Amino acid sequence: MSMRRKERIPVHSMDDWFSGIYIKPFGTDTPAGHTYEISQPHRHDFYYCIVSESGEMELEVDFQKILITDQNLFLSYPGQIHQINSAKMEKGWFLAFNPSILDDQLKDILDQCISEIIHIPLSEIQTTTFSSFINHLYTVHVDEDQLFRQIITQSIVSALVYQLASAYLTAEKLTLIKNSTRNIEITKTFKQLLRRNFRSMKRPSDFASKMNISVSHLNDTVRSVTGFPVTYFIQHEIMREAQKLLRYSDLTVQEIADKLGFEDSQYFNRLFSKIIRMPPGAFRKKRNNVSI
Repeated sequence: MSMRRKERIPVHSMDDWFSGIYIKPFGTDTPAGHTYEISQPHRHDFYYCIVSESGEMELEVDFQKILITDQNLFLSYPGQIHQINSAKMEKGWFLAFNPSILDDQLKDILDQCISEIIHIPLSEIQTTTFSSFINHLYTVHVDEDQLFRQIITQSIVSALVYQLASAYLTAEKLTLIKNSTRNIEITKTFKQLLRRNFRSMKRPSDFASKMNISVSHLNDTVRSVTGFPVTYFIQHEIMREAQKLLRYSDLTVQEIADKLGFEDSQYFNRLFSKIIRMPPGAFRKKRNNVSI
């Protein structure tokens, strides 16, 4: 009996990149050994950032279409599935970096972002600032004679990501202006716990207990900030992973249910059908019939 291939999606690693960083300007040839398929879905084990000055790129990230246009900032998280549908980027930067470069405070900030994907428009001044910053990083990164090259490049990346987080949080704050600081903090803490523990923590009470607040307070707070209850986010986080496994692995529905911590596969089937609006088997069949 032949062994089934369980994982069909490539994971792009950065083990061979200097200092855990890869950077290049758009409009230039990609160095040998770092070619990525335009239409081939793949995961990253690193953060993936695009600063667009001019041009257009359409991506699909965890089944969500993202259109990057002039003066845009985009950042995705390790483990998310990417597929580049089209790329006509004229001027801008691509930057990838290892999570180990970031300090714990910065990782917490990124994990507490309310959006699943950071994608915001930039002002002309912000675009110029980011581009200048990355241009300096690129200059140091490619200069093999630069003393303290690794420390300098990693420090610049860390500073750049703090600046990126600042731009995102400033934009986020405008959408949350009617909410108290305390309510926003509670919501962000919940989102961070969910991102890191969605396989093992599946009930609102799990999160409320961890945060030392009541379930009703957590639920009312998250709903007031986002418009959705805690259960909504828990279920959608789990179903996002379920979609990835159905689309990009040969695991059976039963095995996927087990992997995601469901003791009852029938309950998993019902929940998936309710949220995705089709049964797991139909979803797998439909997605696998789509040409990639």
